[in-house]
Amino acid sequence: MTSPFHSYFIRHITIITIFILIPLGLLAQDRPKAKIDSLEQVIAQTKSEDSLSQLFTAQIELAKEMEDFAKLAEIELKLAKVSSYDGIEMQRHAQNALNYFRAQQDTTNIIDATYQLAYSKQLQNDYDSTLLFAKEVVHLAEKSQNTVSLISGRLMLSSVHNHLGQYPESLQELNKSKILAENTPDNKSVITDILNRESFIYYSLGEYDESADRISQIIEILKPEGDARRLNIWSNNLASVYSLCNCVSFDKRKAVIKESINYAKQANFTYGKAFAYKHLADTYRDASQYDSTKYYLEQIEVLLPEINKPDFTGLVSVAQGSYWSYVGNDPRAIPYFIKGYNIWKSLGKKKDQMDIAWILNDLYQKQKDYANAHKYLNTYVALKDSLFSEEKIREVKELELAYDFRQKQMTDSLKNAERLLMSEYETTLQKRSKRMILFVGVAILIVAIIIYYGFIKQKKLSQLLQVKSDQVESELHQKELLLTEIHHRVKNNFQILSSLLELQAKGVDDQATKDLISEGKSRVRSMALIHNQLYDNDSLTIQLAGYLQNLISEIQKSFEGQASEIEMDVDPNYTLDIDNMVPLGLIANELVTNAFKYATKGGNQLKLEVSLYEKDGQSVFVFKDNGPGLPSSFDVKTAKSTGIWLISRLALQLHGHYEYEYDNGAVFKIYFTQSEFVNA
Repeated sequence: MTSPFHSYFIRHITIITIFILIPLGLLAQDRPKAKIDSLEQVIAQTKSEDSLSQLFTAQIELAKEMEDFAKLAEIELKLAKVSSYDGIEMQRHAQNALNYFRAQQDTTNIIDATYQLAYSKQLQNDYDSTLLFAKEVVHLAEKSQNTVSLISGRLMLSSVHNHLGQYPESLQELNKSKILAENTPDNKSVITDILNRESFIYYSLGEYDESADRISQIIEILKPEGDARRLNIWSNNLASVYSLCNCVSFDKRKAVIKESINYAKQANFTYGKAFAYKHLADTYRDASQYDSTKYYLEQIEVLLPEINKPDFTGLVSVAQGSYWSYVGNDPRAIPYFIKGYNIWKSLGKKKDQMDIAWILNDLYQKQKDYANAHKYLNTYVALKDSLFSEEKIREVKELELAYDFRQKQMTDSLKNAERLLMSEYETTLQKRSKRMILFVGVAILIVAIIIYYGFIKQKKLSQLLQVKSDQVESELHQKELLLTEIHHRVKNNFQILSSLLELQAKGVDDQATKDLISEGKSRVRSMALIHNQLYDNDSLTIQLAGYLQNLISEIQKSFEGQASEIEMDVDPNYTLDIDNMVPLGLIANELVTNAFKYATKGGNQLKLEVSLYEKDGQSVFVFKDNGPGLPSSFDVKTAKSTGIWLISRLALQLHGHYEYEYDNGAVFKIYFTQSEFVNA
């Protein structure tokens, strides 16, 4: 039993020790805080985003050392706002900030971090996730009656709907934002932004009168400020819309442009004045007043050296070419169009380059210069194909890169969390050792205090680990969403490609060309079936029997009214990986299509036998029909048949070969080796 004197001694020693330790602990914590405060002063004087990013990163390390999670959350959010505009770094820091703010139940900053996360997703063109986070911003802002954040969330929703072509929904969100903004003070910039967005949507919908009305409202808001440069820009925008809408008179168009020119002169804004001159030239050209058109185009030519903007020079060159074409002087128009074409080519603007190539093709045909006409027609077709291909490749590459990044990011995040925890734990042990040396006279009491301090430390480390675990779980969910999106986009691309082939066939009269397009569509269908089966299971393998049944059923639909008898001897559990399935599926498509095409001639009923067996360590895939077979003089090396040539090449891709024989019908045997991936 402890004596009263002993209890008194322990109590007083504890009090003395605490008075010694507390100042030392505060002194140790003051050093990182002083460094953070010092960095704040540097940040206030820094404008470079790269430098700001480095300074905020240094502050984060100091905040971690202090275990100040509130400060850590604040800095992570600031770092998200200055991160690069690819959206990926912004997402990482915004998610970190959101996790910290949620742990602190800081509603105001949770809204801010969620908005930043939505913005990062928008920059990555991940519109599904952007909608999800933007709706969360709106929900939280309504709940906390935060009008400013509510407007920001609705503007984000409007922007996403606009990107997705959902214009009514976008306008609905803008209207809700406008009602909120009209009831808030200092709302001029917000109202202007909303009117600007509405104008663009109406412009995209072709409702030019509504678009012009919104721009007119913006100009009226800006007039009291007297900013001549901005007024010139918006007046030029209004002139652009008027040139399309046919909703105002010639005098009204001219009056708006004259105002724009006056604003440009007040602001000494040469580029704005030249653009107004171009609008004026277009206006006179539309009114068939070609002398005035020529005069203002010549005025622009005088200003071009001072402006030195290649894209504007390209626009003026096209306008010059259009003028000479309107007055019937095509030889004079051609050099201007060629100049514009070369400028767009140097700037990499393929769409504008393609449009001028079509005009030059038409002008050269009128001049009976068929060599140059053919040259620009070929250029037009090549650019059109290139633009389509680049768009599809870009979408696929973005998905692949994003998917790879998510996987690497989740792995790195977990490793960094582990390293961070170990590093902080080691630092703590070093600090404890130093304190033990300083207070060796009261060793037993110090050990007790350190154990208690260690318990608190471990509790905080556990909180940090939980934050990191939440982040990893969120990233895993994002990966699943991304994988689903990839499958949807691949499926959509197959559907688009099939639809394009069908549209192409409708525009062709030659039956041979139609047949070739139909064969291409059939091959796309066979690959689409492979993708569908791949999407329906978690492995990367496909059951051959199920695929063949679906393929034959789809092909049979294309040959309506033709009776058939199908016998299949394929193990239902036999599977192939996608590397072997694609060429084998294309071969099956060719052989089944040919069987329906040739074996049913003369009203015969198709009898098709499909089987699979093993021979000498190889798989043998057999197709037999009751058709007439190949001609006796047929030679695959000289034949023009795309189907047989394709079968030959695809068999080589399977590291095998094919054999053909006639046995009361055509018999094709495909020899190939099963993939090591499936065997494993």
